[in-house]
Amino acid sequence: MRSSTPVFVTGIGIISPAGAGTAAFWDDLCAGRHRFTELAPLYPGMKPGALGGRVPEDARKLALEQVSARTRDRPRSASVFAEYAALEALRDAGLAPGEELLRDALVCIGTSDGQADALEDLVAGRRTAAETGGFSSYSITDDVAAAVGSRGPSFTTQSTCASANVAVSCALEMLRAGVADTAVVGGCDPYSEKNIIGFSSLQTIGGTRCMPFAAGRRHVTPSEGAGVLVLQTADALRPGQRPYAEIVAAAVTNDARHPTAPDRDGVAACHRRALAEAGITADEIDVIFAHGTGSRANDAVEGGIFTESYPRAAITAIKGTVGHLMGAAGAAGAVASCLTLRHRLVPPTAIDAAEVEGDVNLVTGAPRPVPGLRHVQNNAFGFGGNNAICVFRSAS
Repeated sequence: MRSSTPVFVTGIGIISPAGAGTAAFWDDLCAGRHRFTELAPLYPGMKPGALGGRVPEDARKLALEQVSARTRDRPRSASVFAEYAALEALRDAGLAPGEELLRDALVCIGTSDGQADALEDLVAGRRTAAETGGFSSYSITDDVAAAVGSRGPSFTTQSTCASANVAVSCALEMLRAGVADTAVVGGCDPYSEKNIIGFSSLQTIGGTRCMPFAAGRRHVTPSEGAGVLVLQTADALRPGQRPYAEIVAAAVTNDARHPTAPDRDGVAACHRRALAEAGITADEIDVIFAHGTGSRANDAVEGGIFTESYPRAAITAIKGTVGHLMGAAGAAGAVASCLTLRHRLVPPTAIDAAEVEGDVNLVTGAPRPVPGLRHVQNNAFGFGGNNAICVFRSAS
């Protein structure tokens, strides 16, 4: 049941393989332009040539210049990415770190691998715990809270690749319950050697890039980055603010049917819960940002649900452009959803129309204008049956 308290997205920020900021991200999405590079083999016998998405060095340097001094002194990629995205989101919302509206703000960051580089450096003997600042996943949220000047509730969510959408769900419930009137929420994940080794052993990465919903799809393209939203209740909005969207649902389920394979019934149940929470029908969803990992199983499950239940919705999948940001995947989708609502434009999936498998109404080639755009759905699913779906509604 939806609460009567409206919650709006007033600011967005992101850092990704497209670069630092929403402008670079949106430009690459609309162009279907990917910047994947070959990943160095990490163990004897690992096949060379696997593709991945890395935050460019110039974007990383820009982020380091803008984050807090304590993060610059002992840089950990997750904190650098999350802080940068949070500070961009604040500026976008017309807010400044430490101001009154933010002092009691809720801060929640979702992640799958946490401070992966700090832990891996410690294990490999490259840095000590003191030199890294430690590898607690909560430290990411703590660093963001300090950077934005909040002394309010702060916590980290870890629900594999659904983590960012789970963070949004937690924040939405707390804002509706009156715990806070402003939230800084999103997701981040850095490059993780453990992840690359795991995906390699599963043979899910390789020399062909992620091609969501393509008949010949084969590989996932692991990536890194962070996305953050500023959420405000209607009472907290200031004169002159122009919200991107209202969040009308953030549904979370866990079917726990299999460690890695998606369960169609469980994924479908999350879709139904999201629609029920939003108080709308599937026919009212105009655009869906699919989880769209490019794996055989995930895309088959999602594609079947789209074809049966959402035949009129325009479907797109951004992982063919920026890769799979793991715990930040839902955050990247949320930022893209807000930009789609602002511009009334759906960026394409980076495959050719002739490659689309089945009857999925996939946007390919050029961005698709949607003049009457009302509702955008953002999917994020993860290992272990973690499912989370957010629904955004036009605020104009």
